[in-house]
This record gives sequence, structure tokens and C-alpha cells, in this order.
Amino acid sequence: MEKRFIGHFLLFLGGGVAYLKKHWIKVLLILIMLSSLGLMVFSSLSDSMVVDEKVHISAGYLHVWKGNYTFNPEHPPLLNDLAGLFAKIAKPNLPNVDLSLFKGDDQWQYGGKLFYESNNNVDSLLFWARFPFILLTLGIIYLSYLWAKTIFNPKAGIVAAALVGFCPNILAHGHLATTDIGLVFFLLLACWLLRNYLLKASFERAILLGLLIGLVILAKFSGIIIIPIVIIGLIWLWIFRRPKILSALGQLAIIVILPIAMVWLVYAFSMRSDLALLPKKYQLSSSLGSYGITSNIAKTLLVPFDKYFIGYNLVADHNAVGHWNFLNGQIKFDGWWYYFPLALLYKLPIPTLILLALAVIFNRPKIRELFFLLLPALLFLGVAMTSRIDIGIRHILVILPFFYIYVAGLWQSKNIYLKPVISILLLATIIIGILAAPNYIAYFNQIAGGAKGGYKHLIDSNLDWNQNIKRFAKYAKENNIRYIYQYCWDGSSFAYYGIENQLLPTTPINGVVAICAHQYWIKYDYDFSWVEKHWPPDDIISNGVYVWRFDKKNVQ
Repeated sequence: MEKRFIGHFLLFLGGGVAYLKKHWIKVLLILIMLSSLGLMVFSSLSDSMVVDEKVHISAGYLHVWKGNYTFNPEHPPLLNDLAGLFAKIAKPNLPNVDLSLFKGDDQWQYGGKLFYESNNNVDSLLFWARFPFILLTLGIIYLSYLWAKTIFNPKAGIVAAALVGFCPNILAHGHLATTDIGLVFFLLLACWLLRNYLLKASFERAILLGLLIGLVILAKFSGIIIIPIVIIGLIWLWIFRRPKILSALGQLAIIVILPIAMVWLVYAFSMRSDLALLPKKYQLSSSLGSYGITSNIAKTLLVPFDKYFIGYNLVADHNAVGHWNFLNGQIKFDGWWYYFPLALLYKLPIPTLILLALAVIFNRPKIRELFFLLLPALLFLGVAMTSRIDIGIRHILVILPFFYIYVAGLWQSKNIYLKPVISILLLATIIIGILAAPNYIAYFNQIAGGAKGGYKHLIDSNLDWNQNIKRFAKYAKENNIRYIYQYCWDGSSFAYYGIENQLLPTTPINGVVAICAHQYWIKYDYDFSWVEKHWPPDDIISNGVYVWRFDKKNVQ
């Protein structure tokens, strides 16, 4: 019996080894995706609600389950709706308020009521709203593998998957219910389908491409970049492939009409209750001619498009005015053209930067594949560099998978000295990605001075986005702190986790003071100079919350 058991065990073991030898690429890909999944779930459970999630989730929930589009018009509804759809699993209670009394500018107030004043389990609501974005991030990993495998080889596919799956910046935003990672997924998939269509055009591929163009446009207003990308691709097709005219025109019609139809469909769904309550005469925005329309059919057809243009103009106006931007200790409203290149320099792991440099030197893919791969990334980066809203690497997150797929091509190099170097750098990148957990938002490389020195260069969603409140609550419990004077993103989040608080006074006071890193460095013209005299703080929580124990020392 014992010999038979040993024999079966050895046979099973031998079969397992044989399977691994044959399918080791698939096994590695699954391990990368499972590891990334674990890291994102861990981070999701560790991070408190970041600033924008308050409005994305609450707006999306109202879109999906109430057909109300009062809030967050500055973002297309698709990804908010996705968060709202999954948030239903947490069975949230809606605020007992009359929504008709709220306007778009009240979105932060309504979000606060939903999360903190309606007897909801905030952590459960957050987890389920974030979960679909974790799945989209896994999709990005797989797409990166597939693209690199197709144009290089399967081993290069694994390199691309590992670079994406353990990138601190991808992991930072891949577990949040915001719009950034969704745009990455849909734009990457759309560009992959565009490549396939340009190589072998067909009506089936035109339909898929048209659907994905619509999803990109509906993910984020910056997704409109897909339009010039597709136009350039089609010009390439017509010049070098010379398709049949009637077939090309038919496919072009599909590629144009489908995204327009999808924009109407998603907006109409998200505002279905609003459409039923429109005034007898509706005034269209200037984007659609400022006409007054009374026909119900005209209103049903035009108002969803009008809502899209209203949101787009809100973003354009925001960009024209500028934002509180911070870079290398400077604050400017109109930003810097070199903000995003420096953000990449400070936020990408150094081994990844070295791999990018090596790829530029040694990687020589086909010109055609280089065009398909780098055109979207470089065009998006170029346009982003003209922006006056410089608040985070997340705004150019879409370029990273394209760069990582390009880097993966190094693995097909014939240089015998290069592969060991690539292997070491890739392993270092993976280790960095694991060790940076769970506070991925605050990751900085050693060029920026590491996580402890990042505040000298970048703040906002690069460093402190309100994700540290749960970690601060743990610190407060360990130090028997029950009351604080705070200057942070959201006092209600402190109260939810058991810390009574009030806004930091502008004059000295005895007690525990907590100032979040973003507010400390950007200030917003708020005077807390009496605290600044006591820099450095007594404690720093996760590099994002500065604590002064004025309950234990004299205030000057």
C-alpha cells in the first residue's frame, strides 16, 4: 500500500513537472496576475477613501440605480457607473434628502452624506466599488502580455506582464474607484484592436474597434485622444494598404457611427430620470447652438449629447483657469510643460528607467509595430504636457503599458550580455513593487529621495490623496489620541474611524495637530505659520500625515 502510494505520488509529481515544462509561460502569467491581485486587494483594504472616490462612487450609484445625473458631469458616466454598479453589493443606504435641492457643485456635500451620514459600512462600500477596477487592471496585465507576445515572443510577453503587474503606479491606482485605470484599459484595448484592424481590415474588426472607441470616449474626457490616433491609423491604412473604396467607406461609417451611438446610449441610461423631468423648453448649450427645443423626441436625442459637451467644456474651462500645481517646491496655477517627464523620473522605479533607456538603445522592432505601439503613448504624453492641471502621474498612466510592451522587446535581443542585465533589473522591479505595498500612491524612487523625500518634488495624488486616514487611526489608537486639530482633505473620514476633530485654528493651541502632506505644502492660502515654526513634526504617518504633539510640549 505504501509503495503504491509513493508510486502514485511520484507519478503525479512527474506529471506536474512535465506540465510546468510545457506550460511554464502560462503558469508565470497566472502567478503574476494572482500576485498583482493580492497586492491590490491588500492595498484596497488598507487605504482609506481617496478624495475623488467620494464623488465618483456616489455619482455613479445615482446614475445606475436612480437615473440621476446631477453630480460629476466633469467626467463621462461609464466608469462612475461601473463603480456604482458594484457598490450595490454593499447594500448602501442613500441619504434621506431631496435630490432636487442639490446642484452639481454640491457633489462633495452629497458624497459626504452618503458615506458618513447614512449609516453605511464605508469600508465595504469602498471595497466593492473598487473591485471592478482591480479586474480592469488585471485586464491591462493580460493585454500587455498578449501584445508583447504577438509582436516579439512569449517570453517578452512575460516581461511586459511583470513590468505592468508590479509597477507601483499601476498598483496605486488599479485598486481605486476612479477614472484613471479604466482609461488605461480601454485605450490600450482600443489601440490593440486598431492595430489588428489596420493589419487586416474587416467589418467584424471595424465593429469591435468602433465599440472600443466609444468606451474610450466614455471613460474620460482625455480619452478623446483616441480620435486623432484612429485618424492617423486610417490614413496609414489608405496610403499603404489601399483597401477597396466601398468596403473602406462602409467600415469607416461603422467606426464613426458606433462611438456616437454609444455616447448617446450610456448618457441616456445614466440620466434616464432626468430626461423625463426636463422643462417644456430646454435650452441647449453653446456647443449645440444654444437652441431652445420643445419636442420630446428632440430632447431625448440631443440632451445626452448636450450633457457630454457640457462636461467636456467644464474640463476645458478648468484647464484654461489652471489649478493649484506643485513641483519641486514651487506652486503655480498654469503648471509646467515638463511636469509629467519629471513625474516619470521621480515615480518610476529606477530599474524600470534603466530598462527604458536600454530599450531605446538596443530594441529595434519593426517600424510598423513601433508606430502602432508608441504613437498613442507619445501623442498622449505630448498633449498632456500642454495641460495646466499638473496634479499627478495618474493623468498619464495610460502611457506606461505601451512603454512596458516596448521594453519587453529587449528579450529578443541576441546580445548575450543583455539578458542577464534585463533579468536582474526585472527582478529588482518586482521586488520594489512588492515592498512598496500597501501605500503605493506615495511611492517615489531614490532620485526623488525615496518615499520620505517625495514631498520635496510632487504632492497631491502623487503622495497624499487622503489614503492614510485608516493608518493614522491605528497610530491614534496606539497612542491614546482621541481628539485632534486637523488640516486635511476631509475631517469626516477622521470621525468615521473614531477620531474626534476640528479644523486647525490659525492661532496656537494645545493639543494634537495633524496636517496632511498635501495641505501642508500647498497651503491654499491658509495661515498655520504657528505650526510651521515647529518643523519637523514629531511623527509622520506613512509619509502623508504630519503630527505635532502639542499636548506634550509647549507651543511657541
